[in-house]
This record gives sequence, C-alpha cells and structure tokens, in this order.
Amino acid sequence: MYRPFFRSFLVATASGALVSCGGGGGGSGGGQSGGSEGANYGCDGGCAHQALSAEDVSTILRQAATATRELGTAGTFAVVDRVGNVLALYQMTGANPTTTINGGIGAAGGLEGATVASTLAAISKAGTGAYLSSQGNAFSTRTASQIIQEHYLPGQSNQPGGPLFGVQFSQLSCSDVTLEGSAMAGPRPLPLGFAGDPGGLPLYKSGDLVGAIGVEFDGIYTIDRGVSDVDSNMEEKVALAGSIGFEAPAERVGDNISLAGRSLRFADLSYGEVTLPETLDEISDANLVRVSQYSNGQIRGGVPFGSVASGFADTSRAGVPAMFLTNGGAARFPTRGGRGLAGGAQLSAAEVNALLDSAILTAHRARAAIRTPRDTSARVSIFVVDDQGTPLGFTRSQDAPVFGADVSLQKARTAALFSSPDAGAVLGSAPGLARNYVGEYSAFSGVNLDGSYAFDSRSIGNMARPFTPDGIDGTPPGPFSLPYPGLGVGSTWSVFNTGLQFDLIAAAVFSSATNPGASASSCASIGGRLRNGAQIFAGGVPLYRGGTLIGAIGVSGDGIDQDDLTAFYGASRRGLDYAGYTGIGDPELGFNAPKDRRADHIDLPQPQLRLRYAQCPEAPFIRDNDQNGCEGL
Repeated sequence: MYRPFFRSFLVATASGALVSCGGGGGGSGGGQSGGSEGANYGCDGGCAHQALSAEDVSTILRQAATATRELGTAGTFAVVDRVGNVLALYQMTGANPTTTINGGIGAAGGLEGATVASTLAAISKAGTGAYLSSQGNAFSTRTASQIIQEHYLPGQSNQPGGPLFGVQFSQLSCSDVTLEGSAMAGPRPLPLGFAGDPGGLPLYKSGDLVGAIGVEFDGIYTIDRGVSDVDSNMEEKVALAGSIGFEAPAERVGDNISLAGRSLRFADLSYGEVTLPETLDEISDANLVRVSQYSNGQIRGGVPFGSVASGFADTSRAGVPAMFLTNGGAARFPTRGGRGLAGGAQLSAAEVNALLDSAILTAHRARAAIRTPRDTSARVSIFVVDDQGTPLGFTRSQDAPVFGADVSLQKARTAALFSSPDAGAVLGSAPGLARNYVGEYSAFSGVNLDGSYAFDSRSIGNMARPFTPDGIDGTPPGPFSLPYPGLGVGSTWSVFNTGLQFDLIAAAVFSSATNPGASASSCASIGGRLRNGAQIFAGGVPLYRGGTLIGAIGVSGDGIDQDDLTAFYGASRRGLDYAGYTGIGDPELGFNAPKDRRADHIDLPQPQLRLRYAQCPEAPFIRDNDQNGCEGL
C-alpha cells in the first residue's frame, strides 16, 4: 500500500466570526491588519460598482507622498483601477529609480539579481492588490507572498508549497488575455507579473473594489520569508497611508479568510499605526511618469467594473450572473468548435457551450473558499481550449477576481499540452532551458511524455516543486523544477526562477522588464501552445472523446480545490446532466479522461510516491449533504 505524498494540504474554507455590517464610509480608525470596520458594507458581488475619480487618485498620491516624506525618504507610487489601468504613476524627487529582485534565499538564475525600474515594480504591486481581490475578499502583495512560496506557511519547514504556487508568472504583457493600447478595457498586463513584495493594497469605495496602490522605494523587490513575525515594513505603511478613505473592509481582509485552518496575512500594520498631518503635501505634475503601454504621465479616473469600457461586461449564462471579456462590445473569445481531428472527434461549438454552462453552474453551487461571508457561491473564470490550446470559449462569475481570466487559460493550455502525444518533443525543443526537463520527467516517472497519460494542472504542479515529496526539506526537486539553493549548483529554484515554467517565458519576461513598450507575440518560446505561459497549480483538466485528447478546460478564482471541482465535475457526466445536457459527452465520463489514463495511475519508480489528479473539496455544494461530489467520476 503506497502512501500518497502529493495529497492536498490546502482545503480552503472561509472562517472567522463576522462583525455586523453597516453603512458609513471609509475611515482611518478601527479594523485589523489594514482593514477598516467603517468600510464594511456587506458586499459580496452584489453592490453597485464604483470607480476612482481623478480627484480620488490625486488624494491617494498626496497621502502616500506625505507619509513617505515624513519617513525622510522619497518613493514611487502607482494607482490602478480594478482592471489594471494605471491611473497615475508618480515618482518623488530623489526616489530610487531602480529596485533589485532578490528572493532572499541565495538563489541563482531567472530574475534573481535583476535590476528593474521602480515604476514597473510599483505597477505590479498595485496590480496584484487589485487582481487578487473582489467584493468578497481583500488580498495584498503580502497575501500573495504567503501563497506562492516553497512552504505554506513561509518560514516553517516541512510544509507543502503555497496554494497558488506559480501564479506570479501570469498577467504578462505577452499574454493574449491582457490588453494594451489607449482604450481602458482590461485586464491590463503587469510588467513583472504578480508581486509578493509588501506595499501593494486594494482600494475600496462603499464596499466595492475600485483598484489598488503600489509603493516602491527601498530598492529591494522581494517576498516576506516568514509569517510568524510582525514586520514594520515602511512601503506597506505608506500604502496604508495612501489608502486612507479607501480602506478594505475589515470583514474581507485576508486575516478573516483561512487556508487549511490558518489565516492569511493582509498587512502587518493597522491604520491605528498610521498618522498623517492635517495638511497634505501637494504633488507636482513634473513628477508624474510616463511609461509606454502603462502610464500616459497624467492623472485620470478609472472605469466601473462590469461596464463594456472595463473589458468585463455583465451578462448571464445558464441562469447565473456572469461576465464576458470584451474590447468594444463584442465577446473577445466567442464560443466556437475546435480544430478538425480524425473521425470528427473535435469539440463542437455546442459542446463547448455545454461545458461552459456546466462549469459555471458547478461554481454557482459550490461553497466559496477564499471569500466572506461563508456559504456563498464560488466565483471563478473558465476557459475551454482545443487540443492545440486555441481558445474556444470563455465565461466568468460576476465578482470573480480578475487574475483568474489569464490564469484559467494558462491552466487549460498547460493541461492540453502536457497530455498531448507530442508533449515531450515540443517541450524538449524549447531554447534556453536550464535543465533537461523532459529527460528528468522520464527518469522520475519511468514513462515518456508522449500522451500515454492525461495530466491536469495539479499533477503537473506536483512535479514542478523544488522538493519531492512536496515541502520536505532536503529532498530533490521535481522533474519540472530546479534544485533548491544549497542542493545544487548553477540555476536554482526561487519564486523568481521556478524551473520549466519560467524558462519557457524567460525571454518575454526579461523583455517586459527592460523594454515595457515592446511585447512579444507569445509568452512561451515554443509558440502558441502556451501563448500566455504555463501554470502549475490546480484547476486545469484535459478533455477527451474516448481515448482522443480534444482539448482542456481551465478554471481559476476561488480556492484550488474549488477550481478542480468546477473543471472536473463540470466536464463530467454528472455535471453535464445537472446542467441539462444529458445527450452530450460520453455516457459514463462526459469529457473527462479515461480513468486508467489519468496521471494518478502512473506507477512511479519511487516507493510510496504518486501524482494527484483533480482533487475536489469535501461537502462541496451549498445546502447539499453530498460529502464526495467527485467520487467515481
């Protein structure tokens, strides 16, 4: 009897008693870890969408600049709206123009040691605060740091990796989901991807997420390596000062949301520790910075989320409130059939429509993981692709976090490619790899990467961790990862150098970091199969007709097990039947992989080790006593 080492450690549930909801505006007092009791409006996706005005943005900049000056230094600040439009980019006279990337563990390779513009760091920090948050949750760059490292919780040994391990390499300018140009439709790219450096906080008005602020001035772009202490981070303190009047609701901050029974971190300081003088410093137009594709060097207002102008337009699907991506009114990713396959095995447009309906209904039934209040529906983004990673359709729940749009497509494409007959050949041909990843996989698994097995993004992620078993210090890396510093020479693992995932997009990331006006045609060096890069955490599942790979579905937004549930159950016979599509898909499997082809059936040479495949949460559905919704699928 083997013992599974790739078990899910992170069954995410919202917890904590909620304070009473109330009216009132934002205030600088009360709350915990950066949240404000006065900002609690009880919003959970249903509150009217607001927007930051140019006057709001000016106030935020004045508050941040005043707080920074009182610390005796100068800083760089970015303010973005919910879809990532840079509403202002401001650099105080004397501010450090650059910052150096340092993961804090002595790693080599990847982005480690790179020097980048402070303006780009501030934009990525602001964008992270906006993209990870919603009306139901408020997350910061400190939260992001906690959930992307080699251990959860960071600083504690022999703990599995973070639940969003690898998400930092998303939202890139080379993605076909992010948008550039003069219009304000999003999602906009983040020049360095997601940030884990404290100093990025979301901004709220009347309980609605309207954007975020990012602060950079200490010259080090890093992560929080420990959560057992309380930092007095000055960039975070300035971000809190800048957000006064636009505070996150105390009910929604990460401290009131738990993963595996442990609360997340939002900020190590509270508003009670931040003071500003009655008269704020003025700001100078001469210090507003223009950066190609990001900032026009002016202060402007944002756009309300859910409007056509925002790029995320409200609609409904299968009777559920939904959204679609748009750039001017029409859907950017309309439903269509896949490329032709032998015997007509390809997905039809009708089948794609059925999969999207089934998935969004599954999410609507599912109990949210990283939102408050408890027992509300999960909010996710959903992409379906064909076997070559071509998008065939998209939908998303209302109020799902923005980051999921790009990440759901990454997950779908990753599952499709790694499950393909030519996966080994395609990945092995990529230039500039730090390691023979395909050869390492064959040695690890005892089989070739040739389509013999179906991989979901969870099983791929199992093999992309720096320790094997996951989180066990001193053990070797997975075949798609790199050695941990001290366990190898040359290129070594860090959150800025994840292995195959980063190597595939390295050229595009360096281009974005050094020349933000130039965007690559594809993030991955292998071309369109991973057009927006690979993703290595749960929520992407390959789709089959019989034994033929025909595509994949990717889901991202509200907890990794909820992502798996939405993708796997949504593509199953049970999920399709619930959605009313009893005649579509295989009579037993729907569109899921044959059971004996799934990666958890690989007999690994190492004793007591196995991969995981599509793990669903216990008691997944609201007001439903079914404890094992995915059993037997």
